[in-house]
Amino acid sequence: MGLSRGLAYQHHGISTSYLFKIEAGLTTPKPETLDKIINGYGLDPMRGRHLHELSNPTEPIPTADRLRRCAHGTVGRSYLRDLEGRDICAAYVDPLWNVLDSTDGFRSLLAGVDETGNMRAWMFGPRAHTVLTDWPYEATRTVAVVRAALGRYRTSEQARDLIRQLRPNNDFRRLWSESTRVAYGRHITDLLHRRDPETKELTSWRISVADLTQNSHIQLVTAIRQHYSGPDPANT
Repeated sequence: MGLSRGLAYQHHGISTSYLFKIEAGLTTPKPETLDKIINGYGLDPMRGRHLHELSNPTEPIPTADRLRRCAHGTVGRSYLRDLEGRDICAAYVDPLWNVLDSTDGFRSLLAGVDETGNMRAWMFGPRAHTVLTDWPYEATRTVAVVRAALGRYRTSEQARDLIRQLRPNNDFRRLWSESTRVAYGRHITDLLHRRDPETKELTSWRISVADLTQNSHIQLVTAIRQHYSGPDPANT
């Protein structure tokens, strides 16, 4: 927030010496101390949740290969085929948004996602700039979602792989340093706006995410086509 430790103390009453220990990684603040910081800085609920997750031990998560084998099971594949038959694009992803399995329509929706295998890494590749008509918004939102995921799963193999892909990207590094925004999930009214790279057809998509009851580390992402309601294509 651009505050010295002395000025920060005036906001939340945490001593400058204790703040230094937190910043240097010499101590982990208790929940009540975190609440003082959150309230003192006037942080929104998402940032508050993120700080508490960072203070807790990282959550274990099976490897992407193990989750991929689960997603490839007979029931999972059958359900994807059923959704594709209803013209619904769908994919199974892990908490870091590695694509575990998907319909053909989903792979077409995010053209080139197979090259990275991860939806968040794809967002900062060259294809996303061509496909998404509101790329700056989607990229900013992606950074906020990545920050939230790293808070919970920061020591996982998937987290290390994702950061390895994103770290060299100038846009990602810039957006990461410009904001501390955190985002969990996507509101159903927050549409994704797309331009077909071949036909140039414009469409909007309603995205929803649901945890699988049989495996909490696998999420089902669905995308339903809508009439285009995104930015003026002449300005994108």
